[in-house]
Amino acid sequence: MRKVTIIFGLIAIMISAALLFSGCAKKDENKQASETPDAGMPKAPQFHGKIAGITWGFPNTWTVAPEKAMRAATYIVNPVGDDSDSAECAVFYFGPASGGGTDENIKRWAGQFGQPDGSESIDKASISESEISGLKITTIDLKGTYMVAAGPMMQVSTQKEGYHLLGAIVEGPEGSVFFKMTGPENTMAASESDFTEMIGSLEPLPE
Repeated sequence: MRKVTIIFGLIAIMISAALLFSGCAKKDENKQASETPDAGMPKAPQFHGKIAGITWGFPNTWTVAPEKAMRAATYIVNPVGDDSDSAECAVFYFGPASGGGTDENIKRWAGQFGQPDGSESIDKASISESEISGLKITTIDLKGTYMVAAGPMMQVSTQKEGYHLLGAIVEGPEGSVFFKMTGPENTMAASESDFTEMIGSLEPLPE
């Protein structure tokens, strides 16, 4: 009888130890998951913009600026490294048959940049055409001195050396939409993939 009691006692101790070990393992697992930022958590969602029959996504690290005249949206990207200026991505839409042609605007954007060697910026620009979700898109990639225009006659008011332009003109169902991102080179380099992903997310709105 004593042996039976001892055996049952040993079994009870073993069961208790197993339960205790299981509980501790679960706690360690939960702790590890909570200490891993992305564990079990979905990636931060993109915000979305839309106009003229198209929609696009943009990263939630960009700041949406207050509304401005003639702009569908303005996004601000904080400066990186030694840059003192923020980068700005402006989205323009002027109407179904307004704003000028694609080639005209690509040349105009290139004309807003000067080159240290005095060459034509349009010759330095990387220009390409593609189609995304059935939308024709023309892009421009250019570096140089950005000649910022302001005032009623759009006179050149400031020259910013070491600037970078990433632009895209999208031929949407209701007219062209213009995406123009400018900023100092370091900040633009850090944001280039974000701009590319934004343009890659373009698609027509459902009818």
